[in-house]
Amino acid sequence: MDTDEAVPYVEAFMEVILECLGKGDRIEIRDFGVFQILERQGRAARNPRTGERVQVDAKRTVKFKAGKSLLERVREAGFQEAAQKSEQH
Repeated sequence: MDTDEAVPYVEAFMEVILECLGKGDRIEIRDFGVFQILERQGRAARNPRTGERVQVDAKRTVKFKAGKSLLERVREAGFQEAAQKSEQH
């Protein structure tokens, strides 16, 4: 399967993930990872450029934690890529 063929499947996958997260659900895809919504509280911060104190509003954000199998495959792919590059030199 090439990249163009995969696009509709990835878009459908993302649509389901977004729908579930919108309802506040936590999504766990075994060996791939976990998606969940985090509620961040408002806080006081400092603008690094001006040093001025500013108020940062509360917000919702998405957290993704990669699963063990996904991490292992990414590390293996990175190792194989690095090995191929070193063989070329």
